[in-house]
Amino acid sequence: MAEAPRRVLVCGRLPDDGRQALESADLEIEHLPDREAGSLADIIAPFVAVIVHSPHRVDAEALEAASLLKVVGRAGVGVDNIDVETATARGVLVMNLPWGNTVTAAEHTMAMLMAMARNIPQSSAALKQGIWDRATYLGVELKDKTLGIIGLGRIGREVARRARGMEMVVVGSDPFLSPSVARDLGIELVSTSELLPRADFLTLHVPKTDDTQHLIDAEAIASMKPGARLVNCARGGLVDEAALLAALEAGQLAGAAFDVYETEPTDNTALVAHPSFVGTPHLGGATHEARQRVGAGIARQVADYLTDGLIRHGINVQALPPDEQRAMEPYLQLGGQLGALLSQCFENIERLRIEYHGELTSYTLRPLSAHILAGYLRPFLGDQVNVVNAAAIACQRGLGVDESKSTSERGYESLIRVTALTEDGQHSVAGTVFDGARGRLVELGRIPVETTLEGHLLVLENEDRPGVVGQLGTFLAKRGINIADMSLGRDEPRGTAIIVLAMDQLLDSEGLQDLLALSDIHWARVISF
Repeated sequence: MAEAPRRVLVCGRLPDDGRQALESADLEIEHLPDREAGSLADIIAPFVAVIVHSPHRVDAEALEAASLLKVVGRAGVGVDNIDVETATARGVLVMNLPWGNTVTAAEHTMAMLMAMARNIPQSSAALKQGIWDRATYLGVELKDKTLGIIGLGRIGREVARRARGMEMVVVGSDPFLSPSVARDLGIELVSTSELLPRADFLTLHVPKTDDTQHLIDAEAIASMKPGARLVNCARGGLVDEAALLAALEAGQLAGAAFDVYETEPTDNTALVAHPSFVGTPHLGGATHEARQRVGAGIARQVADYLTDGLIRHGINVQALPPDEQRAMEPYLQLGGQLGALLSQCFENIERLRIEYHGELTSYTLRPLSAHILAGYLRPFLGDQVNVVNAAAIACQRGLGVDESKSTSERGYESLIRVTALTEDGQHSVAGTVFDGARGRLVELGRIPVETTLEGHLLVLENEDRPGVVGQLGTFLAKRGINIADMSLGRDEPRGTAIIVLAMDQLLDSEGLQDLLALSDIHWARVISF
């Protein structure tokens, strides 16, 4: 029976490069360039991936209807039109494209700032009506004025570079920007409360969250310099529009320039019509170049995830930097295998301890921990769990996770050890990657044992006594089970031993019970990958 085609829904623009990226991944495209704004709940069900622009919502209702959905790609930066929390709980990856419209958005911010400073829209409108009025539209220079920037991410930093080129004094507020980077950009880092009364012009470049909703409210505006001017080309709702209108009418602010609004399309006619207000209809990312970059870029990201599991710019899971992806790929696979081995060997695990040793510690480790956790949960939860929702599911089930790293090599260039803490003690597995490609188990229960983690394995702990291996071979032979590979290890002579067998056929549950009845066997597990 032929496999059903994997379908991708694209709402809005899709450049030729983006279409080619999806088609080359053997994906079937449903392109709706004129899809109306709003929820996609009515059409999302048959799709494994969705690419959306800002008007289209992937809300909780849509996600509930999307049983096949694996990834949502946002063609742009902001993801306030996507219910990320629900997507995470359902194991749906959310990706955006943070770099695609950086220059375009920064240029639009500067255009709005300059248009407001020189009253260009108002004077142009008057001229079109036959009015030649120079005195009313007297402007101000930008040179030597102080520009306050709240939010110094990609766009905020690009705005700072352009403002410095126009000889403005730039002060910024961002708790996550290092002072050294700020110094290199010529930005004085201050707190938001210090910034507001100093700024002649204020521009916002932060995401919309519960903390940033009405970041600029009546109290913040009152603390600003009288006659200051405000620009918002980031997200609607960062500014309390009612408080802004009151400040414009009272002359507390000399002007405002907005590209985004609390409600879009905006119905705030009083604000838009105010003579000191400059507005555009959410054009910050609207250039030919940005549309091409964003549309093609997000399509390639979605295609790469669906074909190779490669995550770039994940919102709800940390992605590996591009320069680490090739080196880390075998470790990601090994991590999932170690997690699956541990969960199938031991029961009633209350906590996991993940240790990283050696050269591996110089890489980004959060994605690797996600693979270990997903591998641990998947034997019991199946496709319900993946690297996106593994941490959330573990938390829901009361499974604690600790991580540590050490540059000590532990006998290998790099080593991953995962320890399960249970009521009856601690049980660990450890593995490494040889030759940059071959993931191997190298330790089980602190006993050295080396094998690949694939197919069907029979894992036993036994007394290290003569004849155990022989009776095991005889036992499996009677059941027609062929041994493909065998690995042995022990803690000391006549002590505790580990046997790992790779089998061509699976030993059923009845056979496993019979095996446990043999002498000198402590425990035995059948493991499947």
